[in-house]
Amino acid sequence: MENGVAIITLNRPKNLNAIRFPTIMEILDAFDSIIKDKSVRVIVFKGAGRAFCSGDDLVNMGEFPPLEPKFKLPHHKLIHLIREVQIPVIALLHGYCLGAGYELALACDFRLAADNLEIGDHRTTRAICMLHGASWFLPRLIGFARATEIVLTGRHLDAKEALEIGLVTHVYPAMEFDEKSQGFIQKIATMPTKCLGYNKAMFNFSFVNDLTSSLQNESYLFTENMKMYDAREGSRSFLEKREPKFIGK
Repeated sequence: MENGVAIITLNRPKNLNAIRFPTIMEILDAFDSIIKDKSVRVIVFKGAGRAFCSGDDLVNMGEFPPLEPKFKLPHHKLIHLIREVQIPVIALLHGYCLGAGYELALACDFRLAADNLEIGDHRTTRAICMLHGASWFLPRLIGFARATEIVLTGRHLDAKEALEIGLVTHVYPAMEFDEKSQGFIQKIATMPTKCLGYNKAMFNFSFVNDLTSSLQNESYLFTENMKMYDAREGSRSFLEKREPKFIGK
């Protein structure tokens, strides 16, 4: 970790970072350690080598791990944690981002793409359904009609189209991807990330609750945020006509 940024790297480059059950369990262990570290302000997922992730390793998924009753698959627990953690989560996407890797990316708060990105889910062309959250995330990100067309045809998108429909946040040239994405990550890391986490929680709550309940939840989390150092620093810096210095607390 550096400057409050915790990085989780999918590191099976010879297999285009195809996900196995042991891979997910290792990520869950890392994620658990990260969210216990109060100095973490941003979590980043990236892939080693030529791709972010080519999906599940259908040749050899490894031994099925023991699970807690709430989750049918270890992937589901990871997706749940990404959404529930009140820390911004960023996916750095390059090369292939397919299948389970694509569903992992959908769960993140930001998706930064290199211009060589190929993203999508061709599993329907092999009679395999969505499995790790795309049915929930994709219509909310790009709309029901677009999501239906992309999933049911099983086609892949390039970076340009993914940006145009709002599937990714920014696209950078592949040769500049590391530099440009680091600039974005550092910008988020210097923001009042506790406040960002509360806003993320408000969005999550609103998806499954009515307006009145959402307004009450906003009021509660707004009050909690106002107890934070960064909220006081934001007010002080405004009155003192200077740039704020947030610490994520």
